Amino acid sequence: MPACIRLPSPRQPTGGTMLEREIQIHTADGEMTTFICQPDGAGPYPVAMLYMDGVGYREEIKDHARRFAAAGYVCVTPDLYYRSGRGLHFDPAAFRDPQGSEAQLMRRAASAVTPAAVVADTQAALVEIAADPVASTGPTVSIGYCMGARAALAVAAGLADRFAAMAGIHPGALVTDQPDSPHHDLARVRGEVYVAFAEIDRSASAEVVERFRQEALAQGVHGLVERIPGVAHGYSMADLPAYDHDAAERHFERTLDLWARTLHPDTGAAP
Repeated sequence: MPACIRLPSPRQPTGGTMLEREIQIHTADGEMTTFICQPDGAGPYPVAMLYMDGVGYREEIKDHARRFAAAGYVCVTPDLYYRSGRGLHFDPAAFRDPQGSEAQLMRRAASAVTPAAVVADTQAALVEIAADPVASTGPTVSIGYCMGARAALAVAAGLADRFAAMAGIHPGALVTDQPDSPHHDLARVRGEVYVAFAEIDRSASAEVVERFRQEALAQGVHGLVERIPGVAHGYSMADLPAYDHDAAERHFERTLDLWARTLHPDTGAAP
């Protein structure tokens, strides 16, 4: 494992430092680049899986991981596009032409991020991180953005005994008319969920959000499902045109509250 890089973290409430590293995790499909960020302390700290958006594995995603790690988590962020190439990320402006080469490459890369694949990737990451004594082997939490929200939901269902909570932020295509629609995974979820759709999103109409909410209720899944007014898909990402500071801060606060409550139900305290 590569040596840790010690960095100052202005987001660390205690004024401490953070440790971060980028490693290669071997999977059945290849080497998966994974960014790991954690407090510089004895721990153990709970593990938080972070699943990237469709734009790809990049510094903005790592900044989100740093923000969550600073609150007392070992944040593990895999490059979900590794099956299609290392370090792939895309220019959102290229998506205006859905037939353009970059948009087509993104769709091909995203199509390889199947529920079964992301569950296997997560299992590989959890095995790797378990070797670090600073990482807790207890309940795990997660967050996913855009397509990463589908990944987080698939993992919360597929590894239900391990995951205490999941957050899905400006998710895309969580509800479809297909038999394998992601929202059907709610039947196997045991943890609490926080799902925050964007109002300005072709795949998140009011009807879609209500269908997801009703499915969660029908399956007895606890949590909060909301549709943030006036914001567009991608609102949490500072490197995207849709970025909205207030909505982004809201997702950090609500996700951290969710994780703290589910991991520490007696006190609601942060780890």
